[in-house]
Amino acid sequence: MVIILAVVAVFTVGGAAWGWWRGTQNIEDPPEKYDFPGGMTRREHLSMLAWKHRRRRIPLMIGAGLASGLGAFAILLAVAIFKR
Repeated sequence: MVIILAVVAVFTVGGAAWGWWRGTQNIEDPPEKYDFPGGMTRREHLSMLAWKHRRRRIPLMIGAGLASGLGAFAILLAVAIFKR
C-alpha cells in the first residue's frame, strides 16, 4: 500500500511540476506579443499577456498533477489485474 501511494505521489508531483513549467513558458516571451490591439500601448499589452499567462499556471499545474496521479494509479491497477 505504501509503495502504491509513493508511486502515485511521485507521479503527481512530477505532473504538477511539468504543468507549472508549461504554464510559465510563455510569460516572458508570449506568442501574441506582436499582435497588440489599437488603443493601448505595447507595455500595457505585454503586461496584460503576462498576467493572463500567470493566471493560467495554477489550473495547468493542478490539472497536470491530477491527470498524472490518476494515470499512475490506472497503470498500477492494470498491472495488478493483468499480472495474474
